[in-house]
Amino acid sequence: MSYDISLHLTVDTGGPQPHEAGFDVGNYTSNVARMWNRALGYRLADLHDRIAGDALRDLQRAVAAMEADPDVYRRMEPSNGWGDYEGALACLTRLRNQCATVPKARIYISH
Repeated sequence: MSYDISLHLTVDTGGPQPHEAGFDVGNYTSNVARMWNRALGYRLADLHDRIAGDALRDLQRAVAAMEADPDVYRRMEPSNGWGDYEGALACLTRLRNQCATVPKARIYISH
């Protein structure tokens, strides 16, 4: 299984229907969920439906934690080879960056 992560922003264009803009963050294996759980202090899936700007501080802290102690997170790499520290960090960093870019968007995580 994997996580599909994106941000969605509803835009009032003045027409009869609002427009929804999507910002793809990416897809990454759920085999690294332990890393994200440790860095965030809760499950990555718990970010689903949160406003990006509201999650930004947690994401900044989580990325910093992973960068500060890579050996701790590398020890959590799945033995089956599906996912690794570098990929988990890159995915979390992309999410953090997108949340900073589009802070009014809503986070969507499916898995």
